[in-house]
Amino acid sequence: MLMFAMPLYEVRYHEEDAWQEISELELMEELCKTCKRITPAIKEMILGKEVKTPLGIYRLKLKGGDQGGEQFELSSA
Repeated sequence: MLMFAMPLYEVRYHEEDAWQEISELELMEELCKTCKRITPAIKEMILGKEVKTPLGIYRLKLKGGDQGGEQFELSSA
């Protein structure tokens, strides 16, 4: 049986120092408000970068293992 975990996301609001785990829905709502296209922002997070919005900074929550990982190309479809 194939087992996998859904990605988890975090936000650090500008007025706070701590990262908070958020749902994918919360992330998508904020990206819809601030980005013309969401897919490039998600790709940046998958590649380990943070996405800055007027509300805060968003990132993919990495769990355990080697964070370096191999590079891969996402489909542009």
